[in-house]
This record gives sequence, structure tokens and C-alpha cells, in this order.
Amino acid sequence: MQATIFIPPEAMRTVEAIQLLDYYDRVTLSDQPATDLTAAPGYFLNTAALRIAELPAAASIALSLSPDQGKAYTQSLTAPKELRGVVYAGAPYLPPHYASIIRYWSPIAVSAFHQNAVYYQNVHNAYLVQLTFAEGEDPMDSYAERMPADELLTDGIVFCISGLAARLEDCDSQHFVEIFLPIDPVILGIEHDGLRSTDEYRFDASGQWERIYVRVADIMASPNPDLVAISALRSELFDYGYVY
Repeated sequence: MQATIFIPPEAMRTVEAIQLLDYYDRVTLSDQPATDLTAAPGYFLNTAALRIAELPAAASIALSLSPDQGKAYTQSLTAPKELRGVVYAGAPYLPPHYASIIRYWSPIAVSAFHQNAVYYQNVHNAYLVQLTFAEGEDPMDSYAERMPADELLTDGIVFCISGLAARLEDCDSQHFVEIFLPIDPVILGIEHDGLRSTDEYRFDASGQWERIYVRVADIMASPNPDLVAISALRSELFDYGYVY
């Protein structure tokens, strides 16, 4: 089962405008102000991992996690640097039951873009991933393709939301939690070095944000309602591929 992530209508319009574009066509849009969508709501949503739907017009918000809440917001929502970017299932520093949590909220769709991703693992969670020969490849062929034996869990920006269970205990199951997600333009930019850096993810109250909405019922039915982990945002280079 995968939970649905709801987004505002204006974000959905952006998603629909760019979802079929490849890296080159998408980035070319930013060359001209008239077509530049990099500041539009929805541009950095990780559509390769999220099941997205438009927020119903009559949606009721049970709880909002907003930067206006100051310290309470940053205590509830974090973007752990050890969970950012390429993380495989055998990584040494993962929260308990992390794989089942991330699969519920944002299971990655592994594609040809992820070839050699194993060489770009998160620097805090890197380990020696065993490689196996791809089906049909001859092990005696020095050029035979090898694939990671372990599951690739994420390659985007993971946000963790903690402490929701008690706050939602008496809420209507069909109401929503509104979550503001900050855009860090350096880490989400056109260089893998930003995504793989040891830098903290920056929360700039005056910067750009994405908004997502999660149904209370989905939170309470999740593997751990007190730890929601969503690979919600992608970098500009997410579909360019990994070069080694």
C-alpha cells in the first residue's frame, strides 16, 4: 500500500506541465523568464516517488506545520542529512523500520537513471553494496552490467515529521495535515555535490516553499504514525543519471 500525497491546484498545474519533460527540456524552460517554472509551486516535488492527487476543494485542515510556528515547526519537521540522496536498504544509520516507512509514503521507481547510483551514496550512510550480474549477463564478460543486490530506498530529500499520533488522536480521519517544505536551492540545484554534501538542509523563512497535504487516516494507518518519512522533493538533476 502507498499513501497519497495531496497538493494544491497550482502545484498540480506545474507537475502536469513538466512531468513528461526530460532533464534538458525541463532545464531549458528556465532560460527564459516567460517559461521559467523553477519558482512555481510543485516544481521540486518528487513525482518519481510520490502518489500525487489534487487537494479536494472542500478539504478540512486538522493541523498545519508552518514555518510561522518557529521552533515548534523545526522540532516537528526535519530534513536529516543522513537520509538525503542515494540511500540503500543496508545503510548503517537508519531509523527503526525505515524501509517499510519510506515504502509506504514514497517508494522509489528505479529506472535507467539510477545506474551507478551506488557510487553516489549519502556520505553519512555509505557502505559496500554487493553487486550482482544483471539477468542474462555473462559473468565472464568484463563489460557485463552489474546491479546492486540491495534495495535502493531513496534518491531525493527526505523529510521526517515526528509526534503526530498524539496530536491527531481526536481528529476526523478524513481531515488533512498541511506541511510546508522548504526549498534549499543549493542542495536541490544542478550539481550532485550539493545533494551529497555534509551541509545541513537550510530552512529559510523568506525563501521558496512547497506545500503538501496528508490525510489523517493515512498517517494513522502508516507503519509508524509518530515517524512520517517522505522523500518529498527531488533535485534538479534527479533524472540526469549518475556518472562514474
